[in-house]
Amino acid sequence: MVADKGLIWKSPKAVNLRRGWVWVAAVGLVSLLPALVFPQNTESPPAHAAVLETRRDHAGAEKVYRQILLSAPDDPDLLKALGVVLQEQGKHAEAIKVFNQILSRAPLYPGVNSQLAVSYYALNQFDKTVEVARRELTANPRDRQARYYLALALTAKGQTYEAIQQLESLAGDDPRDLVVQYQLVVDYKAAMNAAAERLAKMAPDSEFTHAMKAEALSDAGRLDEAILEYQEVLRKNPDFPGIHLGIGQVYWKKKDNAHAMEHLTLALQEEPNQPLGNYYMGDMLVDEQKFQQAIDHLKITVAVYPELVRARFLLGKAYRGTGDNQAALQEFQEALKLDPDYKEVHYQLYELYARLGDKEKSQEQLRISERLTREGQEQDKARLQESLGKQKETDEKP
Repeated sequence: MVADKGLIWKSPKAVNLRRGWVWVAAVGLVSLLPALVFPQNTESPPAHAAVLETRRDHAGAEKVYRQILLSAPDDPDLLKALGVVLQEQGKHAEAIKVFNQILSRAPLYPGVNSQLAVSYYALNQFDKTVEVARRELTANPRDRQARYYLALALTAKGQTYEAIQQLESLAGDDPRDLVVQYQLVVDYKAAMNAAAERLAKMAPDSEFTHAMKAEALSDAGRLDEAILEYQEVLRKNPDFPGIHLGIGQVYWKKKDNAHAMEHLTLALQEEPNQPLGNYYMGDMLVDEQKFQQAIDHLKITVAVYPELVRARFLLGKAYRGTGDNQAALQEFQEALKLDPDYKEVHYQLYELYARLGDKEKSQEQLRISERLTREGQEQDKARLQESLGKQKETDEKP
């Protein structure tokens, strides 16, 4: 499974970059084409083609570029523009011919091998994709599109770890690129599954395989089955690393506090500063109103994971439970920095400001909490209506 091939062109940055060179081409060609006739509201034929592209009229843009090329058949920027609009229409074989026309005279013309990679990948020609993407990167090592399609092609060829290296480099350069982050998730999952299959084949009844199955079942919400697998791990190897943390987490998910605390206590005896183990313990201790004990555990978690917003929320509740209102206020404010729409935090602040005698801030927090509650209810209602509508369409189909 790979990310949608069109996604890389959906980002505003990619579109703006491409528009940039299209307009540069337009500036350089105005004087070459005085005889061509186009709508009067367009400054030049290339500019008109670019406008058609912004309207996603790629077929219209193709016609314009082909007409311009009758007078300038070897212009590389026009050929490149034509190749791109052919790609947008799914005409990848034609696009490849156009791009190769440029490369026959200039093998490393900027961006052309990168565009070739897009079309070869669309046609499932993964070896060719790798070849031309690497060729682009010899001249333009930072070309994001070439690096991205190189990663996709490597994944398709089964070279997942090499693909991950490319994607991690892209993510390092731009952590906000959601397309790259998504593909990293896909590739890491594929790598994990491949490793799991190898482990299961090598030792199908080992404690390692049972532990692996237990984690997968826990992630899938099949908690009773996960516990059975963890118990098999314990039977085979009582000293298996992290076994009590794993079992404790499953019981915590089941809201079985007694069994969860039993195993998490053993886990924290082995590793007192384990952040997740302390988080689970802190959560249950807040629930049981053992606030000072909860603080001791949650402070360890927040020190390691300062952006774990629920840990901040729980720590604020625990401080409030001990009467340390200022510490509670600080933790709630930190939680809102991480998630301004955390409804439960606003409600806690409503009660806390009332306790502190600040009626104005208390009422403000109540209004925010009520607004977020209404919005959540409206979203739930809309999702329900959408689900019912889809079910009705399914039922009405012959």
